[in-house]
Amino acid sequence: MVLFLLSAGLSLIFGVMNILNFAHATFWLLAGYITVTIYNYLLGYFAPGFYLLIPAVAGATVIMIIVGLVVERFLIRRMYNRELAEQLLLTFALVLILGDVIKLIWGVENRHIFVPVTPVEAFGAFINPYYFFLIGAGLAVAIGLWVFLHRTKYGKIVRAAVYSREMVNALGIRIPLIYAGVFAAGIGIAAFAAGIFSPLLPMALGVDIDIIIQCFAVVVIGGFGSILGTFVASLLVGVVYSFSILLWPDGALAVIFLIVIAVLIWRPWGLFGTELRS
Repeated sequence: MVLFLLSAGLSLIFGVMNILNFAHATFWLLAGYITVTIYNYLLGYFAPGFYLLIPAVAGATVIMIIVGLVVERFLIRRMYNRELAEQLLLTFALVLILGDVIKLIWGVENRHIFVPVTPVEAFGAFINPYYFFLIGAGLAVAIGLWVFLHRTKYGKIVRAAVYSREMVNALGIRIPLIYAGVFAAGIGIAAFAAGIFSPLLPMALGVDIDIIIQCFAVVVIGGFGSILGTFVASLLVGVVYSFSILLWPDGALAVIFLIVIAVLIWRPWGLFGTELRS
């Protein structure tokens, strides 16, 4: 589900804006550090508990949405009519810049949130109940995105912009505003994912590079711009990668790319994508 939450924003940005945001996972990492900072600040006034995670995640998400709007306005907007290679260069530069920003502010030490949770026993094993919260959060975001894109006026405008930007613009709807909202929403979803995942995985430099590879595999398999495809592909990649680590640790990532290659040969536009989005 965490993989879906991160990949959903990446798929949404590329599917609507046709922008290859290689820095997406780095925004996720930055949001994780901000979440930890807010949580630790609240610990100075309140007792530790799960309830402190809520304002920490909300605050980090709002901050990253603002960051997303600023980045889109001054950097990404200049890339709309550029080649993918140029987009890759810009967003990779953001990876390096944001990585240095994290080093300057938080140093090189890992950051982690400790949330006191009592394990529950199920099927003869003790399970962290927080996992069920993560599953519920992922399902809620998936349903919310689907409802937004298919049942709201703004969502239908976003979908229309995928197929014909010129027609949407001719109707008097400003495409830059739509793109700004989509980019900020994608970064916001990534920030939310970082916040709720921070109690399980320490935020550390370099994690973003590892996870962005899996995210690109997810969006390629599922289809750029398809929320359903991203959801199904996230489950597929997550389960296959986990079992590959168990059975063939050295080749776990290679197995994922074999699936990517098979999908690209069979359906270049992804399992749930359309040829228009390819």
